[in-house]
Amino acid sequence: MRLDHSNPQPFYHYFNNTWTPIRSSTDITRNPSTSNLHQPHTRNIARIRLTTWNIDFQTPLGRERMAAALEYLSHQHSIQPDDETPSIIFLQEMVESDLQLIQESAWIQEKFFITDTSSDHWRGSYGTTTMIDKQLVVRGVFRVPYSNSRMERDALFVDVDVGPPGAEDGGILRLCNTHLESLVSHPPRRPVQLRLASSFMHASGPEDEGMYTPPTPHAAILAGDLNAFAPEDGSAPEECSLRDAFLVLGGREGSEESFTWGQQVPDWMRERFGCSRMDKVLYCGGVEAKSLRRIGEGVTVTVTFQGDQSESEDEDFSHEEVWVTDHLGLQGEFEILSSSC
Repeated sequence: MRLDHSNPQPFYHYFNNTWTPIRSSTDITRNPSTSNLHQPHTRNIARIRLTTWNIDFQTPLGRERMAAALEYLSHQHSIQPDDETPSIIFLQEMVESDLQLIQESAWIQEKFFITDTSSDHWRGSYGTTTMIDKQLVVRGVFRVPYSNSRMERDALFVDVDVGPPGAEDGGILRLCNTHLESLVSHPPRRPVQLRLASSFMHASGPEDEGMYTPPTPHAAILAGDLNAFAPEDGSAPEECSLRDAFLVLGGREGSEESFTWGQQVPDWMRERFGCSRMDKVLYCGGVEAKSLRRIGEGVTVTVTFQGDQSESEDEDFSHEEVWVTDHLGLQGEFEILSSSC
């Protein structure tokens, strides 16, 4: 795995009751046995819907919480008024059991490609994964591991074709799912990580002679848990020539409606750290933010505990509501522009 450079990886298509690795959507259409299951788009993609959510991997009851999160996401996508708008889902802090639940979900098998079936392409025990609507033509997937990271963080990129049928690289929308460094570091690491990720959004990233070089995209969107709580995090997007969807759409920094972390944590943690806008959606090039909202607020899972048996024969059970995760997610819609701005 080459740090700070693009590392291509497969993504996965559900076929014959198994997740099959492929490198491009054209791998499906070339195969007569699968081509009838996936019809490439025959129109320009005018709009996309992007969802990002960090599902805390450290809190107990991980499998139960992830199952509830996927059920919530399934409902969110089933109630969308415009079913023709392709969806992309970014998830952070995934572990192997989460990937297993994703693979077992019938709604995902039916509607999405997935980027990961195991932790093989992560540097650590947890990582990022992306689900891509099968309406989209995927040109490629690659990861860029951050060398300036003690926590083995990376950026996961997916290139999708949003141009007219038959167009080459000029119609690529590059989608970046990332989880930037947590906590405070000296010197700050997150601005360095964001700067590297942005170099793949504006162009092809650092020169990489003789190795895979991604094409320059028409537009790019980055989203995820950016751990944005320190002063340097506020200026980093502008320094990287990235637009902040929340601010572009009229949101106010520091306002109650801006916060994505702190509402669903223990009281002592909220009193110590407060609330913050850790999660963001940033973009550049030929794309424009049209809407952005928070999701996942108040989503819990009910856990039943068996208490001490009393003198009676009746068993003593107690029930507790547990937050699915400490983060709120974000869901936005973006319009694809004909020019790259």
